[in-house]
Amino acid sequence: MNKFLSILKYLIPYWLTALLSVILNLLAAIFSVISFTMVIPFLGLLFSTQKFISNPVVFKLSVEAISQSFNYYLGQIVTDKGQLQALLFIILIVLTSTILKNIFLFIAKVLVINIRTGVVKDVRNDLMNKILYFDLSYFSDEKRGDIISKMIIDVKEIEISIISSLEMLFKDPILFVVYFIVLFSMSSELSFLVILIFPVSTLIIGQIGKTIRKKTIRGQQKMGALVGMLEETLSGIKIVKAFNAETLVEDRFKKLNLFYSNLFSKVWRRRTLANPVSDILTTISILLIMWFGGKMVLNADGSLSSQVFIGYLAVFTQVISPVKSFSNGYYNIIKGLASVERINSILLQKFNITNVANAIDISDFKDKIEFRDIVFAYEDDSKVILSGINFTIEKGQTIALVGQSGSGKSTIVDLIPRFFDPLRGEILIDSISLKEYNINSLRSLFGYVNQEPVLFNDTIYNNILFGNPNASEDEITIAAKLSFAHDFILEKEMGYNTNLGEDGGKLSLGEKQRISIARAILKNAPILILDEATSALDYESELMVRKALGYLMKDKTTIVIAHRLLTIKNADKIIVIDQGKIVEQGTHEELLKLNGHYKKLTEFEFL
Repeated sequence: MNKFLSILKYLIPYWLTALLSVILNLLAAIFSVISFTMVIPFLGLLFSTQKFISNPVVFKLSVEAISQSFNYYLGQIVTDKGQLQALLFIILIVLTSTILKNIFLFIAKVLVINIRTGVVKDVRNDLMNKILYFDLSYFSDEKRGDIISKMIIDVKEIEISIISSLEMLFKDPILFVVYFIVLFSMSSELSFLVILIFPVSTLIIGQIGKTIRKKTIRGQQKMGALVGMLEETLSGIKIVKAFNAETLVEDRFKKLNLFYSNLFSKVWRRRTLANPVSDILTTISILLIMWFGGKMVLNADGSLSSQVFIGYLAVFTQVISPVKSFSNGYYNIIKGLASVERINSILLQKFNITNVANAIDISDFKDKIEFRDIVFAYEDDSKVILSGINFTIEKGQTIALVGQSGSGKSTIVDLIPRFFDPLRGEILIDSISLKEYNINSLRSLFGYVNQEPVLFNDTIYNNILFGNPNASEDEITIAAKLSFAHDFILEKEMGYNTNLGEDGGKLSLGEKQRISIARAILKNAPILILDEATSALDYESELMVRKALGYLMKDKTTIVIAHRLLTIKNADKIIVIDQGKIVEQGTHEELLKLNGHYKKLTEFEFL
């Protein structure tokens, strides 16, 4: 129930719309009842069994008073104008009631549609907001395909299964209550029989749907795996083709897809069983009422007339529709709760990297960055990644981090903007712990150029603008010129409005890097983090990128994850990392004289 309520809380902003929908559905229910109860006086007139009240009744807001008043006025029409005019009067009432009922139902449904689309929009917005601010450790633990599946497929499932059941909440209970009030006014004995029948039906239907949720959760998990596999295949399609692995990937996909299909076949078979079971139970209910009601009519004790009994049956058939809707809604909700659980794994996820109370805003880097006895391990892994890390970066210095793959270089860099927090120890900027700073203002100090530049499926202009959303067109052009990207941009047919495609696929690696550098230039952050941006480039592209980097690094504090000797020779300090520990640090010449780890790296890895 709590999971269901976690979605229904999204209705709160739409409570006025929901209230109006309830009122309209109530009016629709009243006019629906009027149209169906007209069968009683119609049959009474037709078979001349209708008894009329001779004196007017004092009007009261009750079923009995309204019924007696109508009876009196109908009797007046029969007396003054004859039975045919009375029949015509009843027909006009039915027509008017039916038209009004459908007008109110239509408007109520439109309001529910507005609520439904609004709730789904709000759920997706909350998911996106949560995902954007997650700690990076979350993305290490979760598969991208499963996150995408939750964001798209599970939200759609909630829309279909739960949000679509809003009509059940706003309309069917009202219809049910109104119809039952009328049924009790006709015959309390038969209505008590109906009350006994419905709980039995509910228990039987409930047993059928008991396992739906569990199977649906497994199915949604497999759908996440399917989406993940598809995403990975599309990202690595070159490798798939290069290794002639199409058949291998296809077989894996088919196997996973078959498991998913078989699982959901079981879910849908069980759900489909609800309709025939519901029809059988409905038929049994009607037959029981016909039997007991027929006995009451044939006993001729005056407790139930034939025309009232027929009217009772007519109204009872309308009760069946909201009851069936409840049944279908129950199955929809059970099925949708599986998706609610999955998106709640995002919405209820706790942040580890958060702002402290009264966090300090930092707008500039003035002095130094200090690592003091840093120890780091990932949350779900007892293995220590970094241990005893101590060093200082002075403002304006270029620091190079070197070491074999997996030694911990990238982890050290990720700790500075607080993508992760250390297990023990402290990192300080300008003698204040990182944890004391506002996270957004802290991260505004850093510019990034990665070894594999990240570009978005958008225009060149917007990719550069990403560095500073408030920049002018002239500032973007200047950034492109300083990164030596302006000339090749103008050679494109659409210039700065050229769409780069997925992962910037329309550009060469060198061009991507220069766009990435233009973005960093536009941000103009005082601290640069460079994951060696030239290691995978050809000579000509490397030359252009190095020129661009030279401008970018001017008057900046730079931290380089180094892959080539050329990059680190002129660094103010080189820090050598081995198995999560600093084993050497100094200038290029100083480290060569030590004849240790660094010397070996220059001989076997960099040269």
